[in-house]
Amino acid sequence: MQDMRSFVTSLEQRGELVRIRRPVDSRFELAAVMTRLEAAGKAFVFEQVRGARYPLVGGLFSRVERFGAALGRGPDGFTHKDMEAALEQAKAQPIAPVEVATGACHEVIHTGDSLDLRHLPVPWFFERDSGPFITAGVGFARHPHSGVINVGFYRTLILGRDSCAINASSLSDLRRIYGHAAAHGGEMPIALAIGVEPALLFAAASKLPPTISEIDIAGGLKGAPIEVTRALTSDLLVPANAEFVVEGTVDLSRRCTNVLGEYAGQYGPESAPVTRVTAITHRREPLFCSILAGRNPEHNTLGKIATYGIKRDLAARLLQIDPCVRRVNIFSDPRLGPMVHVAIAIAKQADGQPAELIRRVFSTPGNIFPVSRIARRVIIVDEDVDVDSIEDVEWAIWSRLATPEQMVLIPGVESWELDRVSRPGEGSLRVGIDATMRIRDRDALARPCTPGFESIRLEDYLDGPA
Repeated sequence: MQDMRSFVTSLEQRGELVRIRRPVDSRFELAAVMTRLEAAGKAFVFEQVRGARYPLVGGLFSRVERFGAALGRGPDGFTHKDMEAALEQAKAQPIAPVEVATGACHEVIHTGDSLDLRHLPVPWFFERDSGPFITAGVGFARHPHSGVINVGFYRTLILGRDSCAINASSLSDLRRIYGHAAAHGGEMPIALAIGVEPALLFAAASKLPPTISEIDIAGGLKGAPIEVTRALTSDLLVPANAEFVVEGTVDLSRRCTNVLGEYAGQYGPESAPVTRVTAITHRREPLFCSILAGRNPEHNTLGKIATYGIKRDLAARLLQIDPCVRRVNIFSDPRLGPMVHVAIAIAKQADGQPAELIRRVFSTPGNIFPVSRIARRVIIVDEDVDVDSIEDVEWAIWSRLATPEQMVLIPGVESWELDRVSRPGEGSLRVGIDATMRIRDRDALARPCTPGFESIRLEDYLDGPA
């Protein structure tokens, strides 16, 4: 796919996109209808948002199968494991962008008195939100040391005609770029691209080292260079085929506290510097892209891309923590709250071994975060349990948890910012569960199994296709 609008067209041709022609209000009504549409698995275009000059598109990637379709790899059977593999391949074979003199993103230009963020169809999602938020904005900022253009998703609160607050979480490189700017002059340029091509959207959602540009990874995903062009009011490079580009100057001396409903079904307060908008450019007849915030399909499906690197790093470290460890899986699912859950299958030798291992796991460092900051639970299971299946892990807990000694509670642990029950200076609870069979009970608790089951192929026993 060359740009977002071509993917929108393909979804419409496949009957996966609906058009809402009835006028809708951007405050709550728009989000409410978006929620209904995403629950039905539909992408959508709102043709008339009251007070806005442009249509809104969303729900494009509410299912991971559409990642495959957008990358030209086919939607059938495409999974998050396939997406993770595609990103790893792109990291191994990145393709640098190509700079062009101009692009479709500059077909229409608003500067000075003609620019107005309030003309955009930006939803107000939840009742306690601070206001309307741009949620599909892909931010572009230059790393102060390497000069690499950093790209990421940043929720952006509209403050007025020419001002906004572009948030940067503690996971993001932008937070560190902000910190450097605050210490060296207090201002910096930034650009927000809205409606970018799918490969760039996926790369922006991933977590990469600061020395690697997401634009190069997007080229690797696409199999061709991403076309970029110079912003109008700074030296930043922006995607040439974006639907919209909002350019601005960040003032690190002015901050704005704001709240938005988040992916795990909680409100999340943030503090961000105020950005003064210097230009808004867009394509002719542009489509404004929005991602439904909160615990909703597209937000969570795209957000899962960010966990690939974290989970890979933690799993690799935990596999080396003890010779008894056989398999590791990291569950990150909004149904389980804002933190991850670690399942470890071991070759158990003694009943006290799992509790000791749990404490060692919680003290394990990570390249991005130590385990204790982002993990709520560590569950130790026997080798017969499938750690890739949350259902099987939960079965082990409620089938093999017998005594209080199999529970390890660690209070007052410092968390990352998404753990909203954790207060500064107080931390929150960590839970370890020994869901292994006690040595003396192994015979009584053995799982029923049929010898030879693994080698059976059903097609060998049927006359025709199953």
